[in-house]
Formats: sequence, C-alpha cells, structure tokens
Amino acid sequence: MEGPDAPGGSIAAVDAANFALEGAQPNVVALAGLLAPGGFVDERGVPDVERLRRVLADRVRAAPALCRRPVPAGSTWRWEPALPELGRHVRLWQADAERPDAGSAPPPFEQVCARTLMTPLPLDRPLWELLLVPGAVGMPCGVLFRLHHALADGLEAEALVAALCDGDGEPEAGGFGSETADARRLAPAPPADRRSALARLREAGAQTVAVFRRTVRSRVLLGPLGPTRDVAFLDVGLADLHDGAKHAGGTVGDAFLTAFGQGLRAVLEAAHETLPETLPVSSPVRLPRRAGEGNATGVMLVHVPVADADAAAGVARVAAETRSEKARARAAGTFAWMASPRSAALLMRFARTQRAVAAIASEFPGPSRTLRLDGSELVSAWPLSLLSANVRVGAVGASYAGRFRVSVQTDAEHVAPARLVADAMATAFEAIARR
Repeated sequence: MEGPDAPGGSIAAVDAANFALEGAQPNVVALAGLLAPGGFVDERGVPDVERLRRVLADRVRAAPALCRRPVPAGSTWRWEPALPELGRHVRLWQADAERPDAGSAPPPFEQVCARTLMTPLPLDRPLWELLLVPGAVGMPCGVLFRLHHALADGLEAEALVAALCDGDGEPEAGGFGSETADARRLAPAPPADRRSALARLREAGAQTVAVFRRTVRSRVLLGPLGPTRDVAFLDVGLADLHDGAKHAGGTVGDAFLTAFGQGLRAVLEAAHETLPETLPVSSPVRLPRRAGEGNATGVMLVHVPVADADAAAGVARVAAETRSEKARARAAGTFAWMASPRSAALLMRFARTQRAVAAIASEFPGPSRTLRLDGSELVSAWPLSLLSANVRVGAVGASYAGRFRVSVQTDAEHVAPARLVADAMATAFEAIARR
C-alpha cells in the first residue's frame, strides 16, 4: 500500500531531491530541547533510556514516517518498510566517544548540538534518531531529535516530535495538534488551471534568474564550508515581540528577519568588511502540502537592513518586502530546481560558488504550551538551522511556550562565533519589543 499513511512507496520528487543536496554538512533537520527532571529524567538530570524506549515503541509504530528507509531505484528512490531498532535510534550521547579529552566535564549543550550536526544519518535504516544528553545535578537533560530532510521539512519535523510526546487528547489552538496546524500541513494543493500554470512558470523563471545574480560581495559570509560548526541559542518574550513588531508595522517573522540583519552586521564588523545597505537572505515559505510529501516549501529572497542599526525602523521595511515576496513564492510553488534529484544536484554544483544569497533564515509557529516526553517537561526547544552550499551563517526561529526561540549556526572555521550573532539579534529584539 502506498500513500501518506503507509511506510512504503515511491519517494516524492521534492523529497528525493534532498538526497542530492548532501554537501559539506549532512542535510538533516534537527530540533533541540531541554527536559526538566521528572518522568524518565531523574533529579540529577540523567535519563532512563531503557524506560523511554519502552514508552516510545508504540508511538514510533504509529508514525509511518519513522518506520521506513530509503532504497535507490534507478534514478529515483523508494521507501521500504523498516521497523526501527530503538536501541540504535533512541540513545544516550556518549561524551567519551565524541570527545578526545575523555574524563573532563561534558561540553555545554550548544557545543554538543554543533558537533552532532556534522554526523550523517545512515541510509540503511529509518532516517531519524533521538539523542539524550545528561545534565548536571538539578539541571535539565538535553534532547536532540534529528531526521533527514528527505523525510520532512521543519514544520513536519515538529509534528513528528509532537507525535512522540505525551498527549492529553485535547488539541490546543495554534499548536502542532490543532486543526489549524493540520490544515496548514496537509491542505491539498489548489487545482491547476491554464492561467495559474502560466503564472507559476513566470515566477519559476524569475526565481531562476534571481539565483544567478551575483550581488553579495562579502568574503566572510560566503565561501567553502569548513568541517566544524558553532551554535548559539537565544529567546525573547513572544507577547512583547509580537506587540513591538505590530506597532512597527510587521509581524514576528518580520522582526526575526530584521534582527538577523543585525546579526549579519556583527559578522561583517568582526571581519572588518564594509557594511552594505542590505543583504539578500533566503527564507522558506510554507506551501499547501500534497499527499505523500514530507517537504512543502517555496523560497523567497528578502533584503534585510544591515547598515542601519535601528532595528525597530527596519521592521516596516522588511514587512513591505515579505508581503510581496511571500505571494510571489506561493505563486511559483516548489523551487524549480527541487523538481528532481538530478536538477537538485545541478543546483548544488552551482550553489557552491553562488553570490545571490548571503545567509539562510527560517521561522515558523510552535505550540503555546510546553510538551512532555514520558512525564518530563520540555522546558525549552529550538529548531536548528542548516548550512549548505557556500552559505556560512544561518538562523531559525520558532515560538514555543510563550517565548520566541532562535538558534544561530555558523561555520566555526571561517566566521565569528555564533554567540556574536545571537547577542546582536537579542539586542535588536529588545529594541523592537520596547517599541
């Protein structure tokens, strides 16, 4: 049996294209969080992994996306049913195995995330894993959920996390289990007619032209990627940020992109580069999801202010552009170069030297209340950004439990620490919220 409710069947072209995008960094979607003591996490912050595996066994079986592995089929791929061995998929992060200085204190959670991002997922089994990072006495336990981008985009990945968490049978408004969220993920694509097809063709052509532009002059933001990453987390009160962004004429997403521009400014200043007025940032746009697809996103380019340090004033400027660019991205649909693994591979060859996109940023909504995993409260959660091609700085933000939470990722070999970007973004968020 094929389709979204069965683990087997052909892999949708937009999903299979992600196998061709493996480059200097594994093409893996990751969600990080902190679990408070309680349930399977004891007061020392140490998880009972065997207990969690027993609890998750039925939940995993009820999630078809987690019970299949990819199999090459000529020039394309197929899903093959494969029940996960939870001993391999749900495991404790082994500090001694990951660090050369065994016996010293475990590294901060952000460093663990940065190291794990560079570890590929084996293709001979289901493309996901859940890692647990023991905390200190009285401190939360870290959790890192990773899955291949061929399996899901960020929004669908969060839905899978929610499926593994404890449920109370009452979906919340705006959360992963709500009717609104489900409709956003699974709404059928609108029927095509001749006029819409022509419009999509025009927009796809405009996308292609934009990709081949060479407008970014920075040598620090673009270039070959190194072998290591740096990660930093930050969060801000969601209500204050929403009100400040609205007063400035935009949304939380507009505030996020504006703040990211100030983070890029910090990188350029640290490298003693000239500040351009704006920089083009690639940002995904959610599209109606077709049955059987794990990915449903378009792409828009937003020119975020960099030279002007007034973040509150920059929100309106960004909002004016995102309103038109979102409509343009939705009209174009899935990025034309993601139509097949072959076209995605051609895009990747070009993207390693592209100068049309300075950085990558994405933002999406999450649940308004905290989730629980086998009785342990997920007190904090951050989606992790993904670097690709020659782009050395990325950020992703999501609302969770009344806070807007952002992770920043940088190429540790060529770019200033991610904390520099995160601190600059935090300052910008504060300015917008005060507005």
